[in-house]
Amino acid sequence: MHQLYDLFLRTGLRPFAFLDSHPLEQKVTRSDLSTLLILLFRGDSTMSELASEMGAPLSSMTSIAKRLERKGYIARATSAQDQRVKLVALTQEGRAIAKESEQMMMAVLGKLAKAFTPEEMEQFTVLLLKAAKVLQQEGPARSAETRAAAVKIRIEE
Repeated sequence: MHQLYDLFLRTGLRPFAFLDSHPLEQKVTRSDLSTLLILLFRGDSTMSELASEMGAPLSSMTSIAKRLERKGYIARATSAQDQRVKLVALTQEGRAIAKESEQMMMAVLGKLAKAFTPEEMEQFTVLLLKAAKVLQQEGPARSAETRAAAVKIRIEE
């Protein structure tokens, strides 16, 4: 089950996208929750590392971080080694929200664990990891042979 949880974080999938609305979402967005969970799970990170984990451009991650900082859930500081690098850490309030989010996520994954046998859970995890890898690969979704040939359209004036 821990592998599924890690999959959500590693691949930038939004762990709460398949859930109905939750009271936490009145405080923060799903992207905010994912960011807080990544910080809880991985520890303090640079902005670039967070953007990579979230699968988001650095500019989007900066917007999320500013919003979370204004709410008091994270603290950002300039790295002592490199003034260009911003370090991000959870505050106590941010850690509390992340823990609550983690408990909610583990409850959902616990439902899966109860529904599947251990063998089915292992197979489900392997298939989900494989699907995530396929979906994240760059390049064409179809081979060149199966693509429709371009059709020229004549436009009359």
